[in-house]
Amino acid sequence: MDAFRTLMGGARFDKKRFNQDVQVFEPKKPVASTSTSLPSELDFFGTDQPAADEAVDRATAKKNRKRKRAEDAAAAAEAAGIDYPALLRQHRIKLTGLEPPNPVASFAELTSSHNCPQLIADNWSKMGMKAPTGIQMASWGIMLEKRDVLACAPTGSGKTLSFILPLLVLNPPNTTASAAIRPTSIIIEPTRELAMQVLRETSKLGAGGGWNIKVLGEDERAAKSGEPKKRKGRKGKRTKKPKTERKDKKAGSDDDEESESEEEVEEKEKPEEQEDEPVGEKEAAAEPSTPTDILITTPLRLIYAIKAGTVDPTNVRHLILDEADKLFELNFVEQTDEIIAACTHPDLRKGMFSATMPSSVEEMAKSVMSGGGIGAIRAIVGHKDAATETIKQSLQFVGTEDHKLLSLRTLIGEGKFTPPVLIFVQSIQRAKELSTELLFDGINADAIHAERTPEERDEVVRGFAEGKIWCLISTDVMGRGVDFKGVKLVINYDFPQSPGSYIHRIGRTGRAGKEGRAITFFTKADAVHLKSIVNVMRASGCDVPQWMVDLKPPTQDEKKKLRMKPIARKDISRTNGAGNGDKADRKRVKRDRVMGGKSAFKAKKVKVDKEVKMDE
Repeated sequence: MDAFRTLMGGARFDKKRFNQDVQVFEPKKPVASTSTSLPSELDFFGTDQPAADEAVDRATAKKNRKRKRAEDAAAAAEAAGIDYPALLRQHRIKLTGLEPPNPVASFAELTSSHNCPQLIADNWSKMGMKAPTGIQMASWGIMLEKRDVLACAPTGSGKTLSFILPLLVLNPPNTTASAAIRPTSIIIEPTRELAMQVLRETSKLGAGGGWNIKVLGEDERAAKSGEPKKRKGRKGKRTKKPKTERKDKKAGSDDDEESESEEEVEEKEKPEEQEDEPVGEKEAAAEPSTPTDILITTPLRLIYAIKAGTVDPTNVRHLILDEADKLFELNFVEQTDEIIAACTHPDLRKGMFSATMPSSVEEMAKSVMSGGGIGAIRAIVGHKDAATETIKQSLQFVGTEDHKLLSLRTLIGEGKFTPPVLIFVQSIQRAKELSTELLFDGINADAIHAERTPEERDEVVRGFAEGKIWCLISTDVMGRGVDFKGVKLVINYDFPQSPGSYIHRIGRTGRAGKEGRAITFFTKADAVHLKSIVNVMRASGCDVPQWMVDLKPPTQDEKKKLRMKPIARKDISRTNGAGNGDKADRKRVKRDRVMGGKSAFKAKKVKVDKEVKMDE
């Protein structure tokens, strides 16, 4: 027997007695709606427009369309057996925006639902790729639906392929020749090394498909390789750089070193001409006018080519800003805005990708993204400002600059220095000095920086990738995006200038799911900025001592000061244990820094002597 039925058996409700209370809960009769519109027989001039009714109808239709799309997506997911919410949780993908498209769960779905050519699927397999990563799933789904995307994912998660594949799928090869380069897609990179890397990956994925992919300026560079550069100007004097470039350099400094604008510390040490200087109008006009589908370039080089009429951006349908946080910083933001304004195609879609995305940069990026009229989609994989969990990070206190070199030699002696190793320093001169010290110790090391020619830099990168160079010493020019297979250890010899710089530096290891280590030296002068790096380590899942967690964070003024100018450090050649620490060697190092060294002096003297003989 039901106990509750027994307890309620004698209960009765007197509706007559409590009639007034009952009426309170009864729904009221609907009131007939009145219309203020005139009857059609009285509206002689047709001035009475039911605008409110039309607005209601439009809103209702929009809701119906949205409901239908959701129902269609749910039906498709059910038919495919895909649980998209579970997929997003599994890969830690967070999509925000109006009606974000579902991620592409597999390559099979890509070929069946998005008309991906089988050629791309075959090349994907040849590259050794298997299942797509979280950022690839998210960005493929967004870009293939022709929506703007603002993506942030950890280093080594496959961001490059996340925007290359949709570009190949959405843009068939172009066979129409024109007087100027008229690409359908442009990829902007902050450095030449990144541009060349993206070219290699794009060429692999699109091999055999007929796409014409190029890096702006590299065809002419290859044609001129081996030829001596002819420069105008007085003997022994530097030729002046374009006013635009000088203006960009005075605009301010960055967290990182780029090919087109170096840190303030390195400004004094630059040679006469860098490999990533903007192309002049005469040089840009020499670019070949071949059909181009995807154009990869650095910002300033593209601006000069557009002004020279070599590149016509009016046909661009996809504009990709790789390392978007750098491209929206002070040194690049004017160039980026100019490029976006030049791309005027009505169907232009934009994509922005990076491993770090500060709030200020994100707001600027959103201001230039339309997303097809319904807004861009923001895709975040994992933590917004964190490194991948496959990197074992550690901080090592070295006291003063004098103990850094000794600490590095201790790592080598203890067997913790496992090649290939990437070491980051804060200036070109320090890269040269540390390279000299390691060569003196018998370590097969080399340095890469903006003072080296493009051919020398390519040779160093190739040697490091092939294992001929065990240790590569670099400024932050190699700290963004460049992918070296199998880097086991990253050492921050000099403390990074910002958390973003730290994330990009250590992101050269632990890529594609492999394990890696990152060691950061810090001195007493760096201690005030330690908390910023500790926060990144905690967000990445690393164990951090409690005393570091309790440190006081740096003030905004201290952060700004470090970003604008790195900490002044003692020359490596003058620290304890340096092999060239006597007085004569210190003079030689100073002469190398100021004048370019004996070799540069001899080369200049020989050149002047030849010119004098020719004049005679």
